[in-house]
Amino acid sequence: MKKIIKTIDSIVIASGYLAGFLCLLLVVVVVYGVFTRYILRAPSDWTMEISQYLFCGISLLATGYALLQGSHVRIDLVRNSLSKKIQKRLDLVQYPIILSLCIVLIWMGGEEFWGAFISNNRSESVIGMPLWPVWSTIPIGGILLLLAAISGFFKLIFKIENKL
Repeated sequence: MKKIIKTIDSIVIASGYLAGFLCLLLVVVVVYGVFTRYILRAPSDWTMEISQYLFCGISLLATGYALLQGSHVRIDLVRNSLSKKIQKRLDLVQYPIILSLCIVLIWMGGEEFWGAFISNNRSESVIGMPLWPVWSTIPIGGILLLLAAISGFFKLIFKIENKL
C-alpha cells in the first residue's frame, strides 16, 4: 500500500512542479506584455490570452498538489480549536466530499474538453487559439485532485505518515 501511495504522491508532486513552471512562464508572458505595451507602445495581441490559458492550467494542475501539502482552503481557526480526534473525523468526512467533486470535474470537464476537441473550437481572438488544451486541464486537474484525495484518505485510514 505504501508503494502505491508513494507512486500517487510522485505523480501529484510532479503536477505541482509543472504548475510552478507554468507560473514562471506566466511571469515571463506578463512581463513581455507590459514591456511591449508601455515601453515599446506596441501591445502584443497574444499575451493576454496566453496568460489566461496559463492561469487556468496553473489553477487546475496545482489543486492536487495543494491538497497533498495540506494547503487547501479550510477554516483553521475552528479546526485548530477542536480535539485531534474530531479533526481526524472531519478529515475522514472531507475526502468523500472531495471525491464527489472530482467525479463532477472529470465527467463534466471531460465532456467540455471532448466537445472542444472534436469540433476544433477556437477562441474569438485575433490569434484564434484552440480551446481544447485549456479545457483539458479541467479533467486532468480533477484526476490529480482525485489521486491526492485517495492518497490522503489511505494515509489517514492506514495511519501512514505524510513524508513529502
